[in-house]
Amino acid sequence: MKKKFVLITVLLLSFIITNSCIVLAEQSRSTVPVLIKNLQARDELVGLFNEAKRIRSNISTININTVNAKDKATEIKKQINFYLTEISSLEKSLSDFDKKYANSQSDLLFSEQIKSILNAYKMSLNQQLNLLDALVNNDFDASKLFYSEYLIYIYYYLNLGDQTMAYMNTFYNLQ
Repeated sequence: MKKKFVLITVLLLSFIITNSCIVLAEQSRSTVPVLIKNLQARDELVGLFNEAKRIRSNISTININTVNAKDKATEIKKQINFYLTEISSLEKSLSDFDKKYANSQSDLLFSEQIKSILNAYKMSLNQQLNLLDALVNNDFDASKLFYSEYLIYIYYYLNLGDQTMAYMNTFYNLQ
């Protein structure tokens, strides 16, 4: 009976604690940051931001493991290089955007934030290429994937881009 009571109490407390943090982090939808209020090309920037989100969701499909790294190395490299090309194309679009709206500081700042997201994803993809090369070359450190230093950098850059994207989604009301 005591165990049941303790278990229910712990579950109830954990539920209350996790939900109270969400409530505290919630932002009023009526507050729009100054950055967004002065945008001249909001729709175009949101489109570029959504394109970055699309690329990120596709990056999740890359499957590198010790079993098939040698057999599928060429195919995986093509896939990674394709995403790098997509990121480069989006960066070019952002550079063109910057030239077009050079007089709008808000637009340029938003564009820079999208570029920082793309740069983080590009770094992660390049780290994945390094990991793949190490696996093909039978690097012992790479073969123990879970404890590999390669994954630290891959996930660091992915998380950096994801956190920036989540920040922009939440606080710029882009949803």
